[in-house]
Order: sequence, then C-alpha cells, then structure tokens
Amino acid sequence: MATQALKCERHGEATRLTCVECGKPICPKCAVRTDVGLKCEADAKGVELSKETLAMLRPSRTPLYLGLAGIGLLVVLVLFLVSRGGEEAEPNTSALPAVGTWSAVPDLVSIRGTTTAVVLKDGKALAIGGGVGQQAIAAVEVFDPATGVWQATAPMNQARRGHQAVVLGDGRVMVAGGIADSELLSSVEIYDPGPARWTTMAPMSVPRLGNTLTLLTNGSVLVTGGTSAETASGSGGNQTIRPDSTAEVFNVAANRWTKTSGTMSTPRFEHTATALDDGRVLVAGGQGPPISGVSSALATTEIYDPAVDSFRKSNDMSDARFNHTALKLPDRSIMVIGGAGGTNGDTSLSTAEVFNPGDGSWNAAGALTGSRSGHVAAVFSDGRVLVAGGESLTRGARRSLATAEIFNLEKREWQSAGNMNCPRSEASATLLGDGSVIVVAGDFAAPGQQPDPKGCADRYRP
Repeated sequence: MATQALKCERHGEATRLTCVECGKPICPKCAVRTDVGLKCEADAKGVELSKETLAMLRPSRTPLYLGLAGIGLLVVLVLFLVSRGGEEAEPNTSALPAVGTWSAVPDLVSIRGTTTAVVLKDGKALAIGGGVGQQAIAAVEVFDPATGVWQATAPMNQARRGHQAVVLGDGRVMVAGGIADSELLSSVEIYDPGPARWTTMAPMSVPRLGNTLTLLTNGSVLVTGGTSAETASGSGGNQTIRPDSTAEVFNVAANRWTKTSGTMSTPRFEHTATALDDGRVLVAGGQGPPISGVSSALATTEIYDPAVDSFRKSNDMSDARFNHTALKLPDRSIMVIGGAGGTNGDTSLSTAEVFNPGDGSWNAAGALTGSRSGHVAAVFSDGRVLVAGGESLTRGARRSLATAEIFNLEKREWQSAGNMNCPRSEASATLLGDGSVIVVAGDFAAPGQQPDPKGCADRYRP
C-alpha cells in the first residue's frame, strides 16, 4: 500500500516526516533532531539537543590539542637541556648579524703580493716591498686614513718580499731579511718618515726568511729563527725549508748585531715572537727541524729573557701550529690564533688559545667559525680581536678566504665580521690611528692554481 504524501504546514513542501510529539507534517528544513526522534520547531524548544547536534555545534578541540602538544614538546626540550647539566653548546655565529663594516680602498699603485705593513706614529700605514710571483719589489707607499688614498714614498735600497718589519721607539721603521731573485737576504735598512729616506744598516749574521722581529723594551730588536741556507733542509707546507735556531739582537744606536748567548731550544720557521709586558718575549710554534725529510708543526714554546740574554722552555700549546698569528691583549695575555698543523702540517686549524704570563698556562679561547692559516689579525683597544682572510688548507690544497670574524674576550666567543671585498692569504694588516684596520695585498690561492698576487686593500671599521 502506498504511503500518503503529506505537506509541511510551514514550508508547503511535500514530505513523509511527522513530529513525534504532535504528529504534524514537517520537512527537512524545519525538522529538529532530538534524542527521541524528529520534532517540529515548536515542540523542540526547551528540549535538550541530540548528541550528534551538540557535537556539530561544539567548537573544534583540534587547536586545543595542538596547543597542548606544543607545550609538551617545549617542556621536553627544557628538561633535555637541564639534564645536560649546563653544557655549553657551540655558538652559531652564522645566525648572528655581522659586526662592523668593510669598505674597499684604492689598490696599491705598485706593490703586489706579500707586502709588509706597519702603522707609523702619525697613524698612517706604511706598505713596504712585496713581490709579483718571484719578482721582489722595492716600492713603498703610505696610506692616509683621513684622505683614504695611497701615496708613493721613497723605495727601499733593496727589493724584497717575505721580509719582516718593526716600528722602532723613535718612530722609524726597520726591515730585515726576506728574499729576492730566489736568494735569501740578510740585509737590513731603516726608514725615516721625516725626510722619507731609507738607510742601509749592518746585515744580520745569516740570511733569514720566515723569521721574527720584536722590539725590546730597551729599544733593541730581537730576531729569531727563520729558514737559513746553513741548516738541514726539509719539506713542510708545500715548500722546502731549513729551520734555524739562532737568534741575534740589533743595537739600533750602535748599528751592531750580537748573537744571543744561547740559541732557541729548537729551530723554528713561520713561528711568532711576542713581547710581554715585563720585557721578555714569548716564542711560539712554527715548523721544526726535518724528521725523515718532513718538517712538522711545533707545539713547543720558549721565552727569551733579555736580562740574561737566553731562552728557556715554557709550556706547550694545546695544538702544534705554524703560520699562525699572535697578539698581546689588553689584559697582558697573549693570544695565538689558527695556523697550519696536522700530521704533515697540511691542514688549517680553527683553534685559538691564550697564554697567561703569570703562570705560563695555556687556555682555550673558543673555536673559530672556520679554519684558517696565513691570515691577518689585529686587536682593538677594547680587547676585541679581528681575524681576516688567510686560507683554508686541506691536505695541502689551498683556498683563499674573504671571511673575517671578531672575538669577544669577555664572552669567549667568535662572531662574523663580514667579508672583505678581496679574498687573499699571506696579506698584511695594521690598526690605523683612527681605530680602523687596513688589510693590504696578499695572494689569491685556489686548488690546482698558482698563487695570484693581489694589490687590493680593504678597510674594516668595528
């Protein structure tokens, strides 16, 4: 039997639904679902809605659950960090903004490659010599921070590259050693910025390259080590060297060299020698004498005492290194940074450590953000330390760097100092009188390529 079609009293639509309360025809538009069935709107008023209807009307709990899950993850993370007992994580300096700014300054007019730069008493920089490949150059230029330009001055009497320079107490500049036409040099000359004149002085007792020059408190100059033609040769850092253990002192007023009463405990090449506040000199690292034909990096250090004119051994560094940098900090400690090391001296280091002159101890200073050797470094009056350029050396393959970073002594951490405009290694740098740093020349090196001499200069303002 067919079901009779009904008509909804409210909407006039045909329907087969009726209210379970009053029996009136209702359509889907006005039917209200209840726990006891469908009702018309009038009978459904005041009646509790069905569970299905309540479920549809309730706000979704999904955001609440997601929020609770997030809080749970945060709690787990906090508990994990606490469980590490305060272990310090390696700082991610790449996520921090770079400190300071770099700007390009005009290139050197005639000096290229491995020049040597010092700051004069008037705050200007003096760039001395250098070389294009094997060709040594005698040209010298002065940079004025106020005008930002280079100006040629009197050239040296002897062209040289790979030499050392030191500013004397009276403001003159002394250069010694180096190489020219594949010949090691023992020659010495002094530049007087007043008349802009070079004067040839008495030569060192032996030719030297990769040696050090350090101004002593009495105004004399100490030279240590280097490679000499008179000692056993070995290979190290992709070159043939003959590390030397001799040292001598130059009496500027008397124009006389005198060998120290004792030699260093070991021959050293590409080491550092840094004056301490008490007048002594810390000699650190370098490449040592050849063993089975290979010269390896040294972790040993020694101290020269001018009062007794001799060297004595000091505590070893944590890492053997050469071609590193060393700086005296405002707190009188000495900081050594990076360099080359490893089993065969063919790997750049990212470590830095600080020497305490009081007890002779070495302490880690926090790892650089990247390894580097052959870089430059400068210390500011507030104790911060800038390192720039150099090269990443991996199993002898060289790649020059443009990156720079700055060290905060109080926080013991490194932070990016941006990039130089010109990547290079074996450059020279000096702190100018206005508090900025200028990085001069150097070589660009890349795997499988010969070093490309550069005459570029970059200026860093902290």
